[in-house]
Amino acid sequence: MSRTIYRLLASAGTDKLFWRLDARRLRILCYHGVCRNEVKGTNWVPDCFVTLSAFERQMQYLSANARVLPLAEAVARLRDGTLPARSVCITFDDGYANNLHLAYPVLTRYGLPATVFLSTSYVESGGFFPFVKFKLIQLSLGGDAARQSLLDYKSAPLDLVLKWADQWWDKIEAQLTEEQHETLRPLTIEEACAFKPELVELGGHSHTHCIFGNESESRRQQEILTCLLAITRWTGRLVRLFAYPNGQQGDFGPSDQEILRVQGIVAAVTGIAGANGPGGDPFALRRYPVGVYHDQDGFRAELSGLRTAILRMT
Repeated sequence: MSRTIYRLLASAGTDKLFWRLDARRLRILCYHGVCRNEVKGTNWVPDCFVTLSAFERQMQYLSANARVLPLAEAVARLRDGTLPARSVCITFDDGYANNLHLAYPVLTRYGLPATVFLSTSYVESGGFFPFVKFKLIQLSLGGDAARQSLLDYKSAPLDLVLKWADQWWDKIEAQLTEEQHETLRPLTIEEACAFKPELVELGGHSHTHCIFGNESESRRQQEILTCLLAITRWTGRLVRLFAYPNGQQGDFGPSDQEILRVQGIVAAVTGIAGANGPGGDPFALRRYPVGVYHDQDGFRAELSGLRTAILRMT
């Protein structure tokens, strides 16, 4: 039903009207992974991924219709009142290898800058991100116990949930196909450093991708500092940007924001949907999520704010 509504409204130019009326606020897109078209619809591909062809169409649309800016520049210009109309930033969370091998060539072709936020523990180890593990365990085992692991990740300390997953993970990992491994694996350190810094800036996304609201204050501080130091060590450049894991209300707080300020971070992004006005908190920036459920009309509706308006009315 939503796709039909978006298509009808888009054909009438409603999405463009919404964007025109709200053109001075900053829109930040939140991507995670990009997958080959052939694996679309398989149950192991995360919903937060987009296919390569969809990503290409979305970048083509942005190139023709938006002013795509590096995130740090956009936040500075939002603050000082010089933000161009229809400004958009592109971000990727976690640090999947497909960001380099599939998304980066498209960004390069269109000359579109982006930020990739890294969870550094997995870049160092090569291990899968915890939420990927939990999804694959759920698919393998089924049943309430596996489903509970996904729920616990949002509400319990990460170490406890990973301890639960360890009893099955080695066997499940050994059964993965090469396609699954390449689609879902994180960047290596060498791959993370292969992005040209003038096009892709690396930001922090914690060390282990624990959700801060479930952890102690000391663990939260350790997660931030370890992550930022690792990226600086790999690249030789100070980190300026950060994304809170999960990033919903309660997943970050004033103490986390203060640590980031002290470390020289200039902006931090959340997982809360919406656009950003000049009076907003640069350490709690909103983003629009983009995933497999976005066809081109849905993408335009998300970007313009039309989708948010429809959801509020329904």
